[in-house]
Amino acid sequence: MLASEDFLETSMTEEEYVNFKSILIKSIENHPEALLQNSLISQKVYDVEIVKSRLKPHLYFLSNSKGHSLDSETDSFFQSIQQKQHSTTDQTMVFQGMLTDFGQTKNLVLQEKNNVSSISAISLSEKSKLVLRALDACMDSAVYFLLYEATKSSFLRHEEISNLIEIRVGAGRAPGRELSRANARLSEAKAREILMSSKLAEAQARFKSFLPAQEVCKKLPLTNFFIEMDAKKALFQAKNKNDEMRAYSFKIESLQNQVTSIQRSKLPTISAQLRADKYDISNTEDYELFGGVNLNWDLYQGNKRRIQENKAKEEVRAASYEQGAFGRELESIVSSNLAELKNGQAKLEAFEEAYSANLESRGQLRAQFFSANVSLLDLLQSERDFLESVEALIFNSKEVVMTKYIHLHYLGELVAEFNLNNEVGSYSN
Repeated sequence: MLASEDFLETSMTEEEYVNFKSILIKSIENHPEALLQNSLISQKVYDVEIVKSRLKPHLYFLSNSKGHSLDSETDSFFQSIQQKQHSTTDQTMVFQGMLTDFGQTKNLVLQEKNNVSSISAISLSEKSKLVLRALDACMDSAVYFLLYEATKSSFLRHEEISNLIEIRVGAGRAPGRELSRANARLSEAKAREILMSSKLAEAQARFKSFLPAQEVCKKLPLTNFFIEMDAKKALFQAKNKNDEMRAYSFKIESLQNQVTSIQRSKLPTISAQLRADKYDISNTEDYELFGGVNLNWDLYQGNKRRIQENKAKEEVRAASYEQGAFGRELESIVSSNLAELKNGQAKLEAFEEAYSANLESRGQLRAQFFSANVSLLDLLQSERDFLESVEALIFNSKEVVMTKYIHLHYLGELVAEFNLNNEVGSYSN
């Protein structure tokens, strides 16, 4: 059981935090949601390689067997076998390589690379959110552990007060209704203890879904990282390093590449071809060798290409609008978090003062219970005030710590704090 003064120390030690952080990183790396993100990136990387394959030479092999047609009305069974024995087989080998398509394929490769970079940025954002959920589960476990300890201690103190009141009533120094009131408060304290026990079990189960090998949190994680508090710098950093903003930027670049690809599809494709044909391979060694240059130029498709280009340009504009809307939302969130953080320390200091004042008041009233005419109502009220101050202090401590991590997420720094940078990056092969 924690001593009452321990409620002022709600954070992990440096050693505890380093150990927790290490296990959290490993758990996130192996979490199904993180593995799904890695798989999605791999799929996009394969798309790049598929497009790149167009630039490499292609080799084809063809084989064709020919025989006399069988007339079922005039040819006998033995005649059909004889005709099959005189069938011929021709073989062809074709080696073909593209000389130029005037940048069409290279532009498609660039488009797919930007798609990889976009999905990579989204993946980092999703992993960052996964870290936030794990941190929130850890903090809930710590909060309800501390509150369970507080309510358990409170129940014991209520039980002690009820026993003292029973002695006072038995000695005729207090009316019987005070014992009834004390027992009612005792039942209330027990109900609160049971509620916190249930909340603790729920929080610990959620925590174990993220970190099954880690002991459940009993203290809040540290926040000894740098936090950008300057509004202009924070907003600039968010718009340039936030992973969702980066994903939109890569998406826009990819869509711009798509426009260029449609425009360049008006140009021809020139390829070289070497072809070797061998006829009736069972009876001759003769073969023919051909070489040449092929020009493939799609000159007219009606209005299809122009419509495709207009549609692609609209997609670029739509993505830009999406990025702009998210940018405004991001600015609002960052500004709100900064305001909360700037007031957070002062708010915590106020709750700590209230906690200390209630702790002192409770101790004084308990000491005066025998020596002075302290009423039961005052004694029980001091216990309730103290417990409420503990709850307020712990809940607000969690809120301030969580806000710091959320602020780090929106500034695009949470991935670096938990070493997620090496997972993915822009595709540059």
